[in-house]
Amino acid sequence: MGTPHEHQRVLAITPFAEPSAHLAAALARAGARSVLDLGSELVRAREALRDLAAWWAGPFGVRVGAACPLTTDELPSAVSLVVLAPDADWSVAQAAAEGRREVFVEVRTPAEARAAVQAGAGALIARGYECGGAVGTATTFVLLQELLGAALRTKTDDPVEIWAAGGIGPHTAAAAVAGGAAGVVLDSQLALVDEVDLAQDVAAAVRRMDGTETAVIGGYRVYVRPDLTRPDADGLGRRLGGRNLVALPVGEDGALARPLAERHRTAAGVVAAIAAGISAGVNPAAAQAARRPRIAQGPMTRVSDQAAFAATVAAEGGLPFIALALMGAEDTRALLVETAELLGDAPWGVGILGFVPDEVRNAQLEAVHEIRPPYALIAGGRPAQAAPLEAAGITTFLHAPSPALLERFLADGARRFVFEGSECGGHVGPRASFPLWEQQIQRLLAFGAANGCTDEIDVLFAGGIHDARSAAMVQAAAAPLVAAGGAAGLLMGTAYLFTREAVTSGAIGPAFQRAALGCESTVLLETAPGHATRCADTAFVATFNETRDRLFAEGMAAESVWNELEKLNIGRLRIASKGIRREGAALIPVDERTQARDGMVMIGDAARLRTAVTTIGELHREVTEGAAQFLTRRAGELAAADVKTDARGPLDVAIVGMAGVFPQAGDLAEFWANVLRNHDAITEVPAERWDPATYYNGDGATLNGRSGSTSKWGGFLPDVPFDALRYGIPPAALASIEPVQLLSLEVAARALRDAGYANGVDTADARPFDRERAAVVFGAEPGTDLSAAYGFRALYPQLHGELPAELDAQLPALTEDSFPGVLANVISGRIANRLDLGGANYTVDAACASALAALEVACLQLRSGAADLVLAGGADIHNGIQDYLLFASVGALSPTGHCKPFDASADGIALGEGVACIVLKRLADAERDGDRIYAVITGTGVAGDGRSASLVSPDPGGQARAVRQAWQAAGLADVTTRSMSLGGGLVMWARKPDR
Repeated sequence: MGTPHEHQRVLAITPFAEPSAHLAAALARAGARSVLDLGSELVRAREALRDLAAWWAGPFGVRVGAACPLTTDELPSAVSLVVLAPDADWSVAQAAAEGRREVFVEVRTPAEARAAVQAGAGALIARGYECGGAVGTATTFVLLQELLGAALRTKTDDPVEIWAAGGIGPHTAAAAVAGGAAGVVLDSQLALVDEVDLAQDVAAAVRRMDGTETAVIGGYRVYVRPDLTRPDADGLGRRLGGRNLVALPVGEDGALARPLAERHRTAAGVVAAIAAGISAGVNPAAAQAARRPRIAQGPMTRVSDQAAFAATVAAEGGLPFIALALMGAEDTRALLVETAELLGDAPWGVGILGFVPDEVRNAQLEAVHEIRPPYALIAGGRPAQAAPLEAAGITTFLHAPSPALLERFLADGARRFVFEGSECGGHVGPRASFPLWEQQIQRLLAFGAANGCTDEIDVLFAGGIHDARSAAMVQAAAAPLVAAGGAAGLLMGTAYLFTREAVTSGAIGPAFQRAALGCESTVLLETAPGHATRCADTAFVATFNETRDRLFAEGMAAESVWNELEKLNIGRLRIASKGIRREGAALIPVDERTQARDGMVMIGDAARLRTAVTTIGELHREVTEGAAQFLTRRAGELAAADVKTDARGPLDVAIVGMAGVFPQAGDLAEFWANVLRNHDAITEVPAERWDPATYYNGDGATLNGRSGSTSKWGGFLPDVPFDALRYGIPPAALASIEPVQLLSLEVAARALRDAGYANGVDTADARPFDRERAAVVFGAEPGTDLSAAYGFRALYPQLHGELPAELDAQLPALTEDSFPGVLANVISGRIANRLDLGGANYTVDAACASALAALEVACLQLRSGAADLVLAGGADIHNGIQDYLLFASVGALSPTGHCKPFDASADGIALGEGVACIVLKRLADAERDGDRIYAVITGTGVAGDGRSASLVSPDPGGQARAVRQAWQAAGLADVTTRSMSLGGGLVMWARKPDR
């Protein structure tokens, strides 16, 4: 689980422009910055505001879109934050309400960011291209870097907070925060949690998403499908909503909704997962920073086709890839021979296009098998194409642009991959880096854990990586994979276009580098469905579009059009990069004006982030040593951050799980059923416990010279199944262990399972928790029948001489398990040991108040911060004859067998057995983590009797003081509307949760 600080780094907006008060309240309780999207319908917006204010007493935020039906004056005082969409009609000044509210503005470009800051925005939300709804052209990964790099400051000269929206999951949340984001934004990711009530067709559509079912129409990303009519772009922003699929504003990250909901179920569970992801990424990444990641120079068509360029990359510790593209057999072999001779023992590789015509690829592969470069990278390929290369000793990476392909590749035995976001230059997949990386990392971790092969996994991340910040972000995202034994490296292409060596080695000409330096935006040119190429927005873009339209107008087959457009791109790329044009068999130089007019500048979105020429050595140092320093510094900043927390006043303790066994009730369901039907579970003592004919005498007189019991009734536990092997206990040891220890262990494990947490013994999927901060406190007294039997064995020789053989066979033998097996303190100790709980463990004895004493100690553990979760329980199976005789000796037993609390006709007590356990957490933590809350302990009271009339009889004065203490601690004005539990001198005051 994340800390409260990490939870406050999550800003969660109700998805799809829908005002869901239920979800917003759950998000607020979870500790996130909860934001209610006001949507477009006046009545629903007002109802949602009313309900949210009723269900959540603290502050919350609202989001205002293009069709917001409310005015600023209609917002209740509880609204402390307003998030303005890029197309909102409200101004920053109107939303701020003279400084009474914070204002966050969603921005799509640096220009919008500067305007928002100038208008007085308190923070910015970098709304990436992959988001649902209003978007620009920059992805979250790139836009976040742009805004952070701009070092914007408020009018009071404070740094402007930047929050990241788009493609956010646990791993990319870590990346964003590691890169400098103040926090991350969730919306589409929450669509399938328990608190969201979507229309059936909308929920089904989101559940099936893989991230490719969206399109940008008129500047808005919405859900699309072949069988659906695409919405009209005109006025689309005012028609967005989640009640049907017509204008559903879902992003690529809608594909994250299903796995997050399946794993974490509730809104609070998802928020906790994101918060935990931040912790699991940033800090381990900083710790791993000393390891230098592999740096690979990605294959770039018509650019990385020079052996000299490869040599400069290798000389600075990088792994260069030669791009073979559509190169013929002779040219391929010549280039590979030259590169092998020039680089010697240095690592290098070849980049192969798996989708080129078979004759081209086969000719290239023949040369590759002959020369045998150490590495290969196949874009658009399959494991079947990689396997022969691997068999030849060539380490081969496969592009895996989708989760479905990754799963298929893993099943086919592939273990080396490139995850390339659409920010890259050249041929790109349909997913931006953040949503792609998030889905792929999740799948790799799951597959590696299930098959024990994480140490075989080797990944190169690509798309928008170019400096210390971006490299640090990748390392934070990949930190859990690396921690599990996998390898993660960086693959860059565009960044090399800004190096001096790219020009001096002949990879590109000076004009191409000048075009790169002047590149402010890029575009995607689609040659065929699913095949797009990213390049700078130059005059060639118009040429490409005109050519595509002409070919289709001429009736050319789609596949032929694709081939022609690919040839056009490669030819025009040669013009841009090398300044030459092919005319027949000849290569003709062209002037720079022709280069600018006709050339295709294939380049990634990282170009908009770079403005100066560097060297390959400096580039490599920046993404390694520079990234390590960046991560270390950022981890320190986060650790020292003073994040405001929710002040609730007196600490409340939530009961989030429970279990128990009681007379005639083997579990809680039977117990509650007995309560509801007013079932009397008092019975005569079973013959196997003790013999009434030997001990019972209704008047308490002696029987055969022995003291008798005035009662033969009580509450006795039924048989409870116990699987010793499940807990790692040898069955042979059971005879030497008090049953109370075993029953307490079983009940504690059930209670944790009831709370939804992994109990360390069940294989069923359950939520993890910090086991080192989980404590165990049980109330119990020592000594039951087993202890008495050991005592009898020990004393008999002293009193009567040698133990008769027949008696010796009936008594338990002392073993190595006997000593811990009879100790009361081992009740809690065994639970902590077998359930792997690393916090404090105690067994407390306060006679009839032992269970309440355990609760008091448990609450103190939580209040002091010593523990974050406590198993508190009580265990009593003291219905042996010794207990009956002792209680009878002081006249405590009811001769009728029934106790009558607070009744004038009460004539004593009835002894009963039981073992119960509850799981406790601080209420704020329970709400934050999405726990089911049975009740809330609001106050406790403890008092003693002092020098009263009797040592064993309770004094009403002491009990009254305990009640008053609990009452005052709970802040109650009267006692008529609450419930309490009394025992001895302890009182617990509890209430039902507000929800």
